[in-house]
Amino acid sequence: MDAAAIELEQTFDKKMPELISALRAWFEEETTPIDGVVDEADVPSGEGGSIVGMRPAIDSKRVVDATVITKKVLGIPLPPAIIKPGGYNSCEEMIDDIVPKLKKVFTGEIKVRTPKPVKQPEAA
Repeated sequence: MDAAAIELEQTFDKKMPELISALRAWFEEETTPIDGVVDEADVPSGEGGSIVGMRPAIDSKRVVDATVITKKVLGIPLPPAIIKPGGYNSCEEMIDDIVPKLKKVFTGEIKVRTPKPVKQPEAA
């Protein structure tokens, strides 16, 4: 590993506690029901069970919104390519999956494509 990569790794390690704390707060806010706590005992279910119990706590499309956190703490967007398809059942599962991958993106070990800006049509 070259000196630049080592320096980036050390920078990431210093920022990691802030990153994890911010991701936890974001996850908590994102997964709190708008109209209060959903008690699964009160949710009607058929033979197959309740849909509330079958979905992940947060789906992968909503996790992309955490890019606000990664830009603020690390200065980089959260690449959708590193998010587990389907989402995460808990905050710890999300952090355990995303943070090591983010470190690799931050240090350049994982290359992710950035979308090209959409070209605006020219005025006639």
